[in-house]
This record gives sequence, C-alpha cells and structure tokens, in this order.
Amino acid sequence: QFRANSAGGQNMEFAPKEVWTRDDDDSRDERLRLLGYAGAAASFEAGTRGVEGCIPGTLCQWRPASSDEEDVQLLQALISQWREPELCNVCSCKVVPDFINREGTGIGVELLHYIAISIRERGFKKRIDKSGHDVPVVVREPAGTDSHGEALQAWQEKVAEEEGFPPVRIKHNEEMFTSLGNGHFFQALNLYACQCSAINESGIYRVGNDGALRDAMSSGVPSIVLKSTTPRPVRARIAVLLNSKFDFRWTLKSDGTLDVSDAKENNTYTPQFEAMSKHLDAVVVNSLVRTHLGIKESQRIQG
Repeated sequence: QFRANSAGGQNMEFAPKEVWTRDDDDSRDERLRLLGYAGAAASFEAGTRGVEGCIPGTLCQWRPASSDEEDVQLLQALISQWREPELCNVCSCKVVPDFINREGTGIGVELLHYIAISIRERGFKKRIDKSGHDVPVVVREPAGTDSHGEALQAWQEKVAEEEGFPPVRIKHNEEMFTSLGNGHFFQALNLYACQCSAINESGIYRVGNDGALRDAMSSGVPSIVLKSTTPRPVRARIAVLLNSKFDFRWTLKSDGTLDVSDAKENNTYTPQFEAMSKHLDAVVVNSLVRTHLGIKESQRIQG
C-alpha cells in the first residue's frame, strides 16, 4: 500500500492510495516477473537480490506506520468535541464557504460547475450507508456574530467579482452555516436552485425529473453541524483533515444517525484529478479542471 501522485511528490498526504494485494505465491512471482525480476530475485529462499528497497524476493518493505490512523483519530476527536449532538438537514441556500479553507481562497468556480455537470449527467447520489455524497461538515453561525458577518461579506465580494457563482440569498440578520467540507457541493446545489447558466457548456441547470436532487434542495442534506464557538484554528485543522482523509468514510445509518468514531477506509480506486481537487486553492483548482476538460480558452486563464 502506498500513495502516488503526479505532482512531483508534493502534497503526498492528499494523494490517492494504491493498494496491491497478494492472493498466493504464484501471483507474487508473476508480479515480480512483470517488474523484470526473475531467477534468484523471484525467490526469497533462493537469493539475496530483489526489488530495490524490498526484502529480497518479495514486494515487502519495512516502513514506518502510516499517520492515517492518527489523523483520522484527531479528526474524529475534534468533531466530537465541537459538534452539535444530532445531524441536521442543511439546505444549500443557507450555506456559504468558510474562508479558512483552501488557504483562504474559498471556492473555485470551475470545480463548482464541474460538480454541477456531474450531477446533471449521473444524477444526484443521495447518501446511504457509505455510498453517495460525502457527509458535509458545517458550522452554525447565528446572525450578529463576527464570524457570520466576515464569512457572508467575503462570499458576497467573491460572487460579485467573479462570474459563474450562484447568487447569495442570505441576509445579514439570518442564521446561516459555513462549510468546512463540501463547500463546492453546496454551491453546486445552489446553481440548480437558482437555475444558473453553465460556464463551460451551453444550457441552464434544471432539476428536471431528478427526485433525489429536488429533495436535497427542499429538505436539505444530512450534515454534521459544529457549534458557532468552534475556534478558527480548530476549523482550519478540521478542513485540512477532511480534504486529506477523504478516503475514510462514516456510515450514515438508516435511522439518520452518524457515529463519527467509526470511520472506514475506502480502498477503491481514486482518480488523480479527484484527489488533487480536494486541497488545491481556488486559482489552481480552476486550472486543474480546465486541463482535465481540455479547455484552452477561458477568461479565467491568467498570464
């Protein structure tokens, strides 16, 4: 098991995992043969040569234990300490990004529309058990608090200066939520709620016959809600851990409860694009999406 990315070894904590499994000795020897090792190198008992960095004749490496377990335990402890007792159905119209995320750059408009297009093409995937969308983590912000005013003002300025975001529908005297995880997801729902135009292709985002999407916009999505007193350093740490440990998933039970002390790792294949999009700042993630989609002409291309 190892992490691999195409970014020259940078930000490896966000890289997707590659997991090799060995069913028997024959599959091990075949793997070694395909790697170009044969003869003495293919047998632990017969020789002393082997794959560089591995025990001779094997694919085994002695290496320090992964920090994943410690990070997941820290994430679970922070959320348990600062969360409200129950899950809450949060409507996207009441959510703005918390700008402590992604180095204070907020939401990338290209990634926002990429998610909206994915919903249109594949349908909205309601969270059931461990499948479907991630369980969002948000902070409840009563009207009148400093963090409420700062987050709302920052989001209003962002929407005003860059085309493609959904309009802000929250007033200064209304309670709202700030998103630490799934900020792009919530704003993608707002694109549908406001019937906004797509930026990289023609058309308007409409709910159509997608009942799950309609329900998510009208009733909200089950979310972990943190208290408004959650300190900013704690918010920042939770946001980083949510992005870097995206391959660990909680189980949303049929009765609507969520036990954050039980996170299971998802070892299915994660594309590099998806893994990299979890942590890059808004400017870089916009560039990543354009590269992924093959877009060469855009008013957001700098330089």
